Amino acid sequence: MTSLRFLAVVAVASLAAGCAPTPPAGQTDVAGVPQTFYGSVIDTQGALEAQFVREALSEEGRASLTFEGEVTATCAKKGCWMNVASGSDTVFVRFLDYSFFVPTDGAEGKRTVVQGEAFYDTLTVPMLKHYAEDAGKSQAEIDAIREPELRLAFTATGVMIEG
Repeated sequence: MTSLRFLAVVAVASLAAGCAPTPPAGQTDVAGVPQTFYGSVIDTQGALEAQFVREALSEEGRASLTFEGEVTATCAKKGCWMNVASGSDTVFVRFLDYSFFVPTDGAEGKRTVVQGEAFYDTLTVPMLKHYAEDAGKSQAEIDAIREPELRLAFTATGVMIEG
């Protein structure tokens, strides 16, 4: 019976750890600008500008790449997604297997470099409403969501945020 209690405590602790925000993978300082890494520490040199992500997808519909842009929003509840400006549209970035998260506030307006896979994704109405809730949208804004949306999406294995 004691071993069963021990296993239950370990299982609960493991589940709780999976839901807790993960600490950054590392911090560096490049030319006086602090950089914080989340997930895998990535090479930030030679990153594609975000405005060209859509072009990288034109032939295959999916592409493994590294791109840079400006964070426009992060999930205010857990930091489980972020939006990155991409020319006239936005790249919706989620994190591989929810294995890491970014800050829930303070990242907006900062330069980011993201590595992983870009693709187009259709977000269902329930998903869009969930993300709107996460972003702190009003109930009226959430209720106004009635159609699925095709988005430029990205699954990141590593993220760097400056500042």
